Amino acid sequence: MLGVGLIGAGGVAESHLLAWLKRDNAKIVGVADVDPKRAAEFAAAAGIERWTVDYSELLEWDDIDTVDVCTTEATQGRIASDVAEAGKHVLVEKPIATTLDDADRIIEAASRNHVQLMVAHSHHFFDYSIIAKAAIDSGEIGTPVYMRFSSGGGFWRQDWTGNRINPGDTGGNILTNGVHVTDLCNWWMDARPVSVYAQARNLTSSYLEMNDYFMITIKYDNGAIAVTDLSRANMPRSNQFSSITVLGSEGEITTGTKYDSQWLYSDAGLEFIRLDYQHGFDREIREFASSILEGRVPPVTGEQGRVALEICLAAERSIRNGEIVELAG
Repeated sequence: MLGVGLIGAGGVAESHLLAWLKRDNAKIVGVADVDPKRAAEFAAAAGIERWTVDYSELLEWDDIDTVDVCTTEATQGRIASDVAEAGKHVLVEKPIATTLDDADRIIEAASRNHVQLMVAHSHHFFDYSIIAKAAIDSGEIGTPVYMRFSSGGGFWRQDWTGNRINPGDTGGNILTNGVHVTDLCNWWMDARPVSVYAQARNLTSSYLEMNDYFMITIKYDNGAIAVTDLSRANMPRSNQFSSITVLGSEGEITTGTKYDSQWLYSDAGLEFIRLDYQHGFDREIREFASSILEGRVPPVTGEQGRVALEICLAAERSIRNGEIVELAG
């Protein structure tokens, strides 16, 4: 039985909590959050006996084997590396960090302390992405040569003091939202990204210090190209959509709609799937727990999380200088 500690009791932690509560091989024994009211309420609602405002205290509890880090993006590098240094297995919310130095620090700490590290790229575990990956790996569409991922939604419902508004807290929309897509592009293409070009706009407000609409083009070492455009500027805010196409040498996958549903075209005909997003978190937590108990590599490694982050940071540089950014080999 894994003893689990949660660091961060915000919105995404609720989805992680629901997933952990479904595991019969793990138990949440403590939660930490800088806000004492939020920590206490979260613990009480989940039936967790202990809580603290100091995550360092949580790391000293002997009955905690693994820690789930669900804090604001800019804090994850420091916290996740501290977790690994404490000898605890670590699941860290995406992106792995907001700088490559922090990502490297986490990866190195996990390796040196012989603990499992997984990056919580939840879309890796949704039905639509697993089905698409299976179709690609089976050879059903041949070799992927082009991918287009278009997605949008309204901006977060926060005032100007909210932590989702400040790019210093989140790293900006490209990191906190775009990293979902860069991870999937890399996973589906199964190739090394070599260059990035990006453009962006700020449509929501002149007071917003980060772009809310952006387009990224990724070139891979096998010649494949992925193009993604994402928006947080949709009006009304309730307008949500996604449209994904993967072109292969022998076929095509089309998935995602404004109804958060999926169509999969194949020789067998047209398959329709309605999505439930909690199932992705459930799978994510299940696979992380199993990888620890079975001693195997988790499905989204720190290195994979680093590459997804590297693309997003390169996109930010491309937006600033208007040029293609070459990635390190």
